[in-house]
Amino acid sequence: MNDVQMALSRMIAPTARRLRLMVARAVVTLINDAGKIQTAQVKLLDGEVRDGIEILHQHGFCSRPRIKPEGLYFSVGGDRDHGVMVAVGDRGSNRPDLAPGETAVYTDEDADGSEHRIIFKNGREIHIMAGLTRLIVTPDGITIQTPALDIEKI
Repeated sequence: MNDVQMALSRMIAPTARRLRLMVARAVVTLINDAGKIQTAQVKLLDGEVRDGIEILHQHGFCSRPRIKPEGLYFSVGGDRDHGVMVAVGDRGSNRPDLAPGETAVYTDEDADGSEHRIIFKNGREIHIMAGLTRLIVTPDGITIQTPALDIEKI
Protein backbone atom coordinates (compact mmCIF):
# COMPACT_ATOMS: atom_id res chain seq x y z
CA MET A 1 0.00 0.00 0.00
CA ASN A 2 1.50 3.37 -0.99
CA ASP A 3 1.49 6.54 1.11
CA VAL A 4 -1.59 8.01 -0.60
CA GLN A 5 -3.60 4.83 -0.05
CA MET A 6 -2.55 4.69 3.61
CA ALA A 7 -3.49 8.34 4.17
CA LEU A 8 -6.85 7.80 2.48
CA SER A 9 -7.46 4.66 4.55
CA ARG A 10 -6.73 6.59 7.78
CA MET A 11 -9.09 9.37 6.69
CA ILE A 12 -12.06 7.12 5.96
CA ALA A 13 -11.49 4.67 8.83
CA PRO A 14 -13.68 6.57 11.36
CA THR A 15 -16.54 6.83 8.87
CA ALA A 16 -16.22 3.17 7.90
CA ARG A 17 -16.28 2.17 11.58
CA ARG A 18 -19.43 4.23 12.21
CA LEU A 19 -21.12 2.65 9.20
CA ARG A 20 -20.27 -0.86 10.47
CA LEU A 21 -21.73 -0.03 13.89
CA MET A 22 -24.99 1.51 12.60
CA VAL A 23 -27.02 -1.74 12.63
CA ALA A 24 -26.63 -4.70 14.96
CA ARG A 25 -28.61 -7.68 16.14
CA ALA A 26 -29.47 -7.24 19.81
CA VAL A 27 -30.69 -9.56 22.54
CA VAL A 28 -33.16 -7.86 24.88
CA THR A 29 -32.41 -8.56 28.54
CA LEU A 30 -35.00 -6.26 30.15
CA ILE A 31 -38.11 -4.36 28.97
CA ASN A 32 -39.54 -1.33 30.77
CA ASP A 33 -43.12 -0.18 30.05
CA ALA A 34 -43.28 2.47 32.81
CA GLY A 35 -42.68 5.53 30.62
CA LYS A 36 -44.36 7.06 27.60
CA ILE A 37 -42.36 4.79 25.30
CA GLN A 38 -41.24 1.23 25.88
CA THR A 39 -37.51 0.95 26.58
CA ALA A 40 -35.10 -1.95 26.86
CA GLN A 41 -31.74 -3.05 28.09
CA VAL A 42 -29.93 -4.87 25.29
CA LYS A 43 -26.77 -6.87 24.71
CA LEU A 44 -24.86 -6.14 21.53
CA LEU A 45 -21.46 -7.31 20.26
CA ASP A 46 -18.93 -8.80 22.67
CA GLY A 47 -21.05 -8.23 25.78
CA GLU A 48 -21.70 -4.55 25.02
CA VAL A 49 -24.76 -3.57 27.11
CA ARG A 50 -26.97 -0.55 26.41
CA ASP A 51 -29.75 0.59 28.75
CA GLY A 52 -32.82 2.80 28.20
CA ILE A 53 -33.02 2.01 24.49
CA GLU A 54 -36.34 3.06 22.93
CA ILE A 55 -38.35 0.33 21.20
CA LEU A 56 -40.20 1.77 18.22
CA HIS A 57 -43.58 0.16 17.41
CA GLN A 58 -46.05 0.80 14.63
CA HIS A 59 -48.87 3.16 15.69
CA GLY A 60 -51.61 1.20 17.44
CA PHE A 61 -49.45 -1.87 18.05
CA CYS A 62 -47.31 -2.79 21.01
CA SER A 63 -45.99 -6.10 22.25
CA ARG A 64 -43.80 -7.52 24.95
CA PRO A 65 -42.19 -10.85 24.02
CA ARG A 66 -41.48 -13.26 26.87
CA ILE A 67 -38.81 -15.65 25.68
CA LYS A 68 -35.36 -14.32 24.70
CA PRO A 69 -36.51 -11.34 22.62
CA GLU A 70 -34.22 -10.16 19.87
CA GLY A 71 -34.37 -7.24 17.50
CA LEU A 72 -32.48 -4.82 15.35
CA TYR A 73 -30.51 -2.07 17.07
CA PHE A 74 -29.97 1.04 14.99
CA SER A 75 -27.29 3.52 16.04
CA VAL A 76 -28.58 6.86 14.83
CA GLY A 77 -25.77 8.52 12.88
CA GLY A 78 -23.47 5.64 13.83
CA ASP A 79 -23.42 6.83 17.46
CA ARG A 80 -23.77 3.74 19.73
CA ASP A 81 -24.98 5.99 22.56
CA HIS A 82 -28.03 7.05 20.50
CA GLY A 83 -29.75 3.80 19.57
CA VAL A 84 -33.28 2.58 18.96
CA MET A 85 -34.73 -0.92 18.64
CA VAL A 86 -37.15 -2.12 15.96
CA ALA A 87 -38.67 -5.47 15.04
CA VAL A 88 -38.42 -6.94 18.55
CA GLY A 89 -39.71 -10.50 18.84
CA ASP A 90 -38.72 -14.01 19.79
CA ARG A 91 -37.79 -16.81 17.44
CA GLY A 92 -40.22 -19.28 19.01
CA SER A 93 -43.36 -17.31 18.15
CA ASN A 94 -43.50 -17.59 14.38
CA ARG A 95 -46.95 -18.47 12.96
CA PRO A 96 -46.08 -20.86 10.10
CA ASP A 97 -49.75 -21.47 9.20
CA LEU A 98 -50.23 -18.14 7.39
CA ALA A 99 -50.70 -17.99 3.63
CA PRO A 100 -48.85 -15.30 1.66
CA GLY A 101 -50.53 -11.94 2.26
CA GLU A 102 -52.18 -12.91 5.56
CA THR A 103 -51.60 -11.18 8.91
CA ALA A 104 -51.98 -12.48 12.47
CA VAL A 105 -52.15 -10.87 15.89
CA TYR A 106 -51.42 -13.29 18.72
CA THR A 107 -50.11 -13.70 22.26
CA ASP A 108 -47.78 -16.25 23.77
CA GLU A 109 -50.88 -18.27 24.79
CA ASP A 110 -51.20 -19.27 21.14
CA ALA A 111 -47.97 -21.26 21.39
CA ASP A 112 -49.48 -24.12 23.40
CA GLY A 113 -51.79 -25.17 20.56
CA SER A 114 -54.93 -23.62 22.03
CA GLU A 115 -55.22 -21.07 19.21
CA HIS A 116 -55.48 -17.62 20.73
CA ARG A 117 -55.21 -15.20 17.82
CA ILE A 118 -56.82 -13.01 15.20
CA ILE A 119 -56.03 -13.76 11.57
CA PHE A 120 -56.82 -11.45 8.69
CA LYS A 121 -57.08 -14.08 5.96
CA ASN A 122 -57.16 -13.86 2.20
CA GLY A 123 -60.68 -13.71 0.77
CA ARG A 124 -61.68 -10.88 3.15
CA GLU A 125 -62.11 -13.19 6.12
CA ILE A 126 -61.28 -12.49 9.74
CA HIS A 127 -60.83 -15.45 12.10
CA ILE A 128 -60.89 -14.75 15.82
CA MET A 129 -59.84 -17.70 17.99
CA ALA A 130 -59.96 -17.86 21.77
CA GLY A 131 -59.28 -21.40 22.93
CA LEU A 132 -61.98 -23.63 21.44
CA THR A 133 -64.24 -20.73 20.41
CA ARG A 134 -64.03 -19.23 16.93
CA LEU A 135 -65.67 -16.22 15.35
CA ILE A 136 -65.35 -16.17 11.57
CA VAL A 137 -66.32 -12.98 9.76
CA THR A 138 -66.74 -13.09 5.97
CA PRO A 139 -68.47 -10.80 3.47
CA ASP A 140 -71.38 -13.30 3.60
CA GLY A 141 -71.87 -13.23 7.38
CA ILE A 142 -70.56 -14.34 10.75
CA THR A 143 -70.05 -17.89 11.97
CA ILE A 144 -69.63 -18.69 15.66
CA GLN A 145 -68.21 -22.05 16.68
CA THR A 146 -67.89 -23.22 20.28
CA PRO A 147 -67.84 -26.72 21.79
CA ALA A 148 -71.49 -26.33 22.88
CA LEU A 149 -72.76 -24.21 19.99
CA ASP A 150 -72.33 -24.10 16.21
CA ILE A 151 -74.29 -21.31 14.56
CA GLU A 152 -73.78 -20.68 10.86
CA LYS A 153 -74.14 -17.31 9.14
CA ILE A 154 -75.66 -14.92 11.65
